[in-house]
Amino acid sequence: MALGLMCQFLESFTKKDGSIEHKNIINEKSLQLGCFKEGKYDLIRISSTYHNNVDQHLNIIPKLVKNNIRSFRLSSSLFPLYEFNSHNIHSDEILCRKLKKLGDAFKTYGIRVTTHPGQFCVINSDVQHVIKNSIAELAYHAWVFDQMGLEQTPNCAINIHGGKRGNSDKLVEVIQSLPDNIRNRLTLENDERCFSVKQLLHISKETGIPIVFDSHHHQFNQDGFDSVDASAYAISTWKRSGVDYKPLQHLSNTEPGMENGSFPERRKHSQFIHYLPESQRELVIRDLIDLDVEAKMKNLAIVKMRKDFDIKV
Repeated sequence: MALGLMCQFLESFTKKDGSIEHKNIINEKSLQLGCFKEGKYDLIRISSTYHNNVDQHLNIIPKLVKNNIRSFRLSSSLFPLYEFNSHNIHSDEILCRKLKKLGDAFKTYGIRVTTHPGQFCVINSDVQHVIKNSIAELAYHAWVFDQMGLEQTPNCAINIHGGKRGNSDKLVEVIQSLPDNIRNRLTLENDERCFSVKQLLHISKETGIPIVFDSHHHQFNQDGFDSVDASAYAISTWKRSGVDYKPLQHLSNTEPGMENGSFPERRKHSQFIHYLPESQRELVIRDLIDLDVEAKMKNLAIVKMRKDFDIKV
Protein backbone atom coordinates (compact mmCIF):
# COMPACT_ATOMS: atom_id res chain seq x y z
CA MET A 1 0.00 0.00 0.00
CA ALA A 2 1.35 3.42 -0.93
CA LEU A 3 0.16 6.94 -0.35
CA GLY A 4 1.95 8.96 -3.00
CA LEU A 5 3.92 12.13 -2.32
CA MET A 6 3.85 14.95 -4.86
CA CYS A 7 7.24 16.40 -5.87
CA GLN A 8 8.16 18.02 -2.54
CA PHE A 9 9.10 17.08 1.03
CA LEU A 10 8.16 19.57 3.73
CA GLU A 11 9.87 20.05 7.08
CA SER A 12 8.76 22.41 9.85
CA PHE A 13 11.00 25.16 11.21
CA THR A 14 10.39 27.50 14.14
CA LYS A 15 11.04 31.15 13.28
CA LYS A 16 12.44 33.73 15.69
CA ASP A 17 8.95 35.03 16.41
CA GLY A 18 7.82 31.54 17.41
CA SER A 19 5.72 30.91 14.32
CA ILE A 20 6.11 27.71 12.34
CA GLU A 21 7.27 27.75 8.75
CA HIS A 22 7.10 24.77 6.39
CA LYS A 23 9.86 24.49 3.79
CA ASN A 24 10.41 22.17 0.88
CA ILE A 25 13.81 20.61 1.55
CA ILE A 26 14.13 19.35 -2.04
CA ASN A 27 15.99 22.46 -3.13
CA GLU A 28 15.51 22.34 -6.88
CA LYS A 29 17.17 25.14 -8.82
CA SER A 30 15.46 26.78 -11.78
CA LEU A 31 16.45 28.54 -14.98
CA GLN A 32 14.46 31.42 -16.49
CA LEU A 33 13.78 31.43 -20.22
CA GLY A 34 14.31 35.18 -20.56
CA CYS A 35 17.71 35.06 -18.85
CA PHE A 36 18.70 32.07 -20.96
CA LYS A 37 17.79 33.82 -24.22
CA GLU A 38 19.73 36.88 -23.11
CA GLY A 39 22.82 34.71 -22.63
CA LYS A 40 23.01 35.21 -18.87
CA TYR A 41 23.61 31.49 -18.16
CA ASP A 42 26.89 29.87 -19.10
CA LEU A 43 27.24 26.10 -19.50
CA ILE A 44 28.64 25.73 -15.99
CA ARG A 45 25.55 27.39 -14.48
CA ILE A 46 23.20 25.26 -16.56
CA SER A 47 25.04 22.03 -15.81
CA SER A 48 25.28 22.76 -12.08
CA THR A 49 21.52 23.36 -11.98
CA TYR A 50 20.83 19.93 -13.46
CA HIS A 51 23.33 18.14 -11.23
CA ASN A 52 21.94 19.89 -8.16
CA ASN A 53 18.40 18.83 -8.97
CA VAL A 54 19.29 15.16 -9.36
CA ASP A 55 21.47 15.29 -6.22
CA GLN A 56 18.58 16.77 -4.25
CA HIS A 57 16.42 13.79 -5.15
CA LEU A 58 19.17 11.34 -4.27
CA ASN A 59 19.43 13.01 -0.86
CA ILE A 60 15.70 12.84 -0.17
CA ILE A 61 15.32 9.07 -0.56
CA PRO A 62 16.30 8.27 3.09
CA LYS A 63 13.51 10.66 4.16
CA LEU A 64 11.00 8.84 1.98
CA VAL A 65 12.08 5.47 3.37
CA LYS A 66 11.97 6.68 6.99
CA ASN A 67 8.43 8.02 6.48
CA ASN A 68 7.22 4.87 4.68
CA ILE A 69 6.46 6.79 1.49
CA ARG A 70 6.41 4.21 -1.29
CA SER A 71 5.22 6.29 -4.21
CA PHE A 72 6.75 9.57 -5.40
CA ARG A 73 5.80 11.94 -8.20
CA LEU A 74 8.92 13.27 -9.87
CA SER A 75 8.86 16.99 -10.60
CA SER A 76 8.51 18.12 -14.21
CA SER A 77 11.16 20.78 -13.49
CA LEU A 78 14.04 18.39 -12.84
CA PHE A 79 15.75 19.75 -15.96
CA PRO A 80 14.43 23.28 -16.62
CA LEU A 81 14.73 24.44 -20.23
CA TYR A 82 15.46 20.86 -21.26
CA GLU A 83 14.23 21.57 -24.78
CA PHE A 84 17.10 24.04 -25.29
CA ASN A 85 19.79 21.98 -23.59
CA SER A 86 18.93 18.34 -24.27
CA HIS A 87 22.14 17.79 -26.25
CA ASN A 88 24.24 18.86 -23.25
CA ILE A 89 22.19 16.72 -20.88
CA HIS A 90 22.36 13.60 -23.05
CA SER A 91 26.13 13.91 -23.45
CA ASP A 92 26.80 14.43 -19.72
CA GLU A 93 27.89 10.94 -18.70
CA ILE A 94 28.19 11.83 -15.02
CA LEU A 95 24.65 13.23 -14.97
CA CYS A 96 23.30 10.13 -16.71
CA ARG A 97 25.06 7.92 -14.15
CA LYS A 98 23.44 9.94 -11.38
CA LEU A 99 20.03 9.37 -12.95
CA LYS A 100 20.75 5.63 -13.06
CA LYS A 101 21.79 5.76 -9.41
CA LEU A 102 18.55 7.58 -8.57
CA GLY A 103 16.46 5.00 -10.38
CA ASP A 104 18.34 2.15 -8.68
CA ALA A 105 17.69 3.73 -5.27
CA PHE A 106 13.96 4.05 -5.94
CA LYS A 107 13.84 0.41 -7.04
CA THR A 108 15.94 -0.82 -4.10
CA TYR A 109 13.51 0.69 -1.62
CA GLY A 110 10.37 -0.25 -3.54
CA ILE A 111 9.31 3.33 -4.27
CA ARG A 112 7.02 3.73 -7.26
CA VAL A 113 7.97 6.68 -9.48
CA THR A 114 5.45 8.61 -11.56
CA THR A 115 5.21 12.01 -13.21
CA HIS A 116 2.43 14.33 -14.28
CA PRO A 117 3.20 16.81 -17.10
CA GLY A 118 1.24 20.05 -16.82
CA GLN A 119 -2.16 20.74 -18.34
CA PHE A 120 -0.50 22.54 -21.26
CA CYS A 121 0.39 19.04 -22.48
CA VAL A 122 -2.50 18.53 -24.92
CA ILE A 123 -1.80 15.80 -27.44
CA ASN A 124 -5.19 16.12 -29.17
CA SER A 125 -5.13 19.88 -29.70
CA ASP A 126 -6.55 21.50 -32.83
CA VAL A 127 -3.17 23.22 -33.24
CA GLN A 128 -0.42 21.04 -34.67
CA HIS A 129 2.50 22.77 -32.96
CA VAL A 130 0.78 22.26 -29.58
CA ILE A 131 0.64 18.53 -30.31
CA LYS A 132 4.28 18.55 -31.38
CA ASN A 133 5.37 20.37 -28.22
CA SER A 134 3.25 18.09 -26.05
CA ILE A 135 4.82 14.97 -27.53
CA ALA A 136 8.25 16.51 -26.98
CA GLU A 137 7.33 17.03 -23.33
CA LEU A 138 6.28 13.39 -23.01
CA ALA A 139 9.51 12.32 -24.73
CA TYR A 140 11.49 14.29 -22.15
CA HIS A 141 9.83 12.44 -19.27
CA ALA A 142 10.26 9.11 -21.02
CA TRP A 143 13.97 9.82 -21.56
CA VAL A 144 14.44 10.63 -17.87
CA PHE A 145 12.68 7.40 -16.88
CA ASP A 146 14.75 5.43 -19.38
CA GLN A 147 17.97 6.86 -17.95
CA MET A 148 16.78 5.93 -14.48
CA GLY A 149 16.26 2.37 -15.69
CA LEU A 150 12.55 2.41 -14.88
CA GLU A 151 10.29 -0.12 -16.55
CA GLN A 152 8.21 0.82 -19.56
CA THR A 153 4.86 0.04 -17.96
CA PRO A 154 2.10 2.03 -16.23
CA ASN A 155 3.79 1.21 -12.91
CA CYS A 156 6.00 4.16 -13.87
CA ALA A 157 3.12 6.30 -15.05
CA ILE A 158 3.47 9.35 -17.25
CA ASN A 159 0.04 10.70 -16.43
CA ILE A 160 -1.86 13.26 -18.52
CA HIS A 161 -5.40 14.54 -18.93
CA GLY A 162 -7.50 13.80 -22.00
CA GLY A 163 -6.96 17.30 -23.35
CA LYS A 164 -9.20 19.01 -25.88
CA ARG A 165 -12.87 18.28 -25.25
CA GLY A 166 -14.55 16.36 -28.05
CA ASN A 167 -11.32 15.35 -29.80
CA SER A 168 -11.51 11.69 -28.82
CA ASP A 169 -10.59 10.34 -32.24
CA LYS A 170 -7.55 12.61 -32.38
CA LEU A 171 -6.52 11.49 -28.91
CA VAL A 172 -6.64 7.83 -29.97
CA GLU A 173 -4.76 8.58 -33.17
CA VAL A 174 -1.91 10.40 -31.44
CA ILE A 175 -1.62 7.84 -28.62
CA GLN A 176 -1.32 5.02 -31.15
CA SER A 177 1.49 6.92 -32.91
CA LEU A 178 3.61 7.45 -29.79
CA PRO A 179 6.91 5.61 -29.36
CA ASP A 180 6.88 2.64 -27.01
CA ASN A 181 8.78 4.30 -24.17
CA ILE A 182 6.00 6.89 -23.90
CA ARG A 183 2.92 4.86 -24.82
CA ASN A 184 3.77 1.92 -22.54
CA ARG A 185 3.94 4.25 -19.53
CA LEU A 186 1.09 6.58 -20.46
CA THR A 187 -1.99 6.89 -18.24
CA LEU A 188 -5.07 9.11 -18.65
CA GLU A 189 -6.75 10.96 -15.79
CA ASN A 190 -10.36 12.12 -15.67
CA ASP A 191 -10.80 15.87 -15.27
CA GLU A 192 -13.45 18.34 -14.17
CA ARG A 193 -14.69 19.46 -17.58
CA CYS A 194 -13.38 17.73 -20.67
CA PHE A 195 -13.00 13.97 -20.12
CA SER A 196 -15.00 12.01 -17.55
CA VAL A 197 -14.19 8.43 -16.60
CA LYS A 198 -16.98 7.29 -18.92
CA GLN A 199 -15.45 9.15 -21.86
CA LEU A 200 -11.97 7.85 -21.08
CA LEU A 201 -13.23 4.26 -21.09
CA HIS A 202 -13.67 4.53 -24.86
CA ILE A 203 -10.13 5.84 -25.24
CA SER A 204 -8.78 3.07 -23.04
CA LYS A 205 -10.61 0.39 -25.00
CA GLU A 206 -9.12 1.67 -28.27
CA THR A 207 -5.57 2.20 -26.99
CA GLY A 208 -5.06 0.00 -23.92
CA ILE A 209 -4.08 3.06 -21.86
CA PRO A 210 -5.11 2.75 -18.17
CA ILE A 211 -7.26 5.34 -16.40
CA VAL A 212 -6.11 7.12 -13.25
CA PHE A 213 -9.28 7.82 -11.26
CA ASP A 214 -9.28 11.20 -9.50
CA SER A 215 -12.07 11.22 -6.93
CA HIS A 216 -12.01 15.02 -6.53
CA HIS A 217 -12.26 15.72 -10.27
CA HIS A 218 -15.05 13.16 -10.51
CA GLN A 219 -17.28 15.23 -8.23
CA PHE A 220 -17.34 17.96 -10.90
CA ASN A 221 -17.80 15.66 -13.91
CA GLN A 222 -19.62 12.47 -12.93
CA ASP A 223 -21.27 11.80 -16.29
CA GLY A 224 -23.77 9.35 -14.79
CA PHE A 225 -21.29 7.31 -12.72
CA ASP A 226 -21.18 7.34 -8.94
CA SER A 227 -17.70 7.36 -7.46
CA VAL A 228 -17.68 3.65 -6.62
CA ASP A 229 -18.55 2.62 -10.18
CA ALA A 230 -16.19 5.18 -11.72
CA SER A 231 -13.35 3.86 -9.57
CA ALA A 232 -14.15 0.25 -10.44
CA TYR A 233 -14.29 0.95 -14.16
CA ALA A 234 -10.97 2.80 -13.99
CA ILE A 235 -9.36 -0.09 -12.08
CA SER A 236 -10.57 -2.54 -14.73
CA THR A 237 -8.40 -0.79 -17.35
CA TRP A 238 -5.14 -1.65 -15.58
CA LYS A 239 -4.89 -5.16 -16.97
CA ARG A 240 -2.72 -5.26 -20.08
CA SER A 241 -1.64 -8.32 -22.08
CA GLY A 242 -2.63 -10.56 -19.21
CA VAL A 243 -0.69 -8.55 -16.62
CA ASP A 244 -2.48 -6.83 -13.72
CA TYR A 245 -0.64 -3.58 -13.06
CA LYS A 246 -1.35 -1.86 -9.76
CA PRO A 247 -3.86 0.94 -10.36
CA LEU A 248 -2.95 4.49 -9.46
CA GLN A 249 -5.60 6.90 -8.17
CA HIS A 250 -5.62 10.53 -7.00
CA LEU A 251 -7.13 12.12 -3.92
CA SER A 252 -7.64 15.76 -3.05
CA ASN A 253 -10.30 17.83 -1.26
CA THR A 254 -11.94 21.21 -1.43
CA GLU A 255 -10.67 23.41 1.40
CA PRO A 256 -13.22 23.35 4.27
CA GLY A 257 -15.47 26.41 4.08
CA MET A 258 -15.20 26.58 0.29
CA GLU A 259 -17.79 23.89 -0.46
CA ASN A 260 -20.28 26.48 -1.72
CA GLY A 261 -17.68 28.69 -3.35
CA SER A 262 -16.97 29.35 -6.99
CA PHE A 263 -15.76 26.61 -9.31
CA PRO A 264 -12.08 27.65 -8.94
CA GLU A 265 -12.48 27.79 -5.15
CA ARG A 266 -14.04 24.34 -4.98
CA ARG A 267 -11.54 22.69 -7.32
CA LYS A 268 -8.46 24.12 -5.56
CA HIS A 269 -6.61 21.54 -3.46
CA SER A 270 -6.87 21.81 0.31
CA GLN A 271 -3.98 21.97 2.77
CA PHE A 272 -4.81 18.59 4.34
CA ILE A 273 -7.13 15.68 3.59
CA HIS A 274 -10.45 16.08 5.38
CA TYR A 275 -12.54 13.58 3.42
CA LEU A 276 -11.54 10.20 2.06
CA PRO A 277 -14.16 8.27 0.07
CA GLU A 278 -14.74 4.99 1.85
CA SER A 279 -14.23 3.04 -1.36
CA GLN A 280 -10.77 4.56 -1.82
CA ARG A 281 -9.92 4.00 1.84
CA GLU A 282 -10.81 0.33 1.58
CA LEU A 283 -8.82 -0.08 -1.65
CA VAL A 284 -5.77 1.50 0.00
CA ILE A 285 -6.03 -0.60 3.15
CA ARG A 286 -6.38 -3.78 1.07
CA ASP A 287 -3.34 -2.67 -0.96
CA LEU A 288 -5.31 -2.79 -4.21
CA ILE A 289 -4.31 0.71 -5.36
CA ASP A 290 -1.63 3.32 -4.84
CA LEU A 291 -3.14 6.70 -3.97
CA ASP A 292 -1.48 10.01 -4.80
CA VAL A 293 -2.31 12.52 -2.06
CA GLU A 294 -2.65 15.90 -3.77
CA ALA A 295 -2.72 18.10 -0.68
CA LYS A 296 -0.68 21.28 -0.32
CA MET A 297 0.97 20.11 2.89
CA LYS A 298 2.54 17.17 1.04
CA ASN A 299 4.14 14.58 3.35
CA LEU A 300 2.71 16.33 6.42
CA ALA A 301 -0.76 15.75 4.98
CA ILE A 302 0.07 12.08 4.39
CA VAL A 303 1.16 11.60 8.01
CA LYS A 304 -2.00 13.29 9.30
CA MET A 305 -4.18 11.34 6.89
CA ARG A 306 -2.82 8.01 8.10
CA LYS A 307 -3.76 8.92 11.65
CA ASP A 308 -7.14 10.49 10.85
CA PHE A 309 -8.33 7.60 8.69
CA ASP A 310 -6.61 4.76 10.57
CA ILE A 311 -4.41 3.72 7.68
CA LYS A 312 -1.59 1.49 8.88
CA VAL A 313 1.75 1.28 7.10
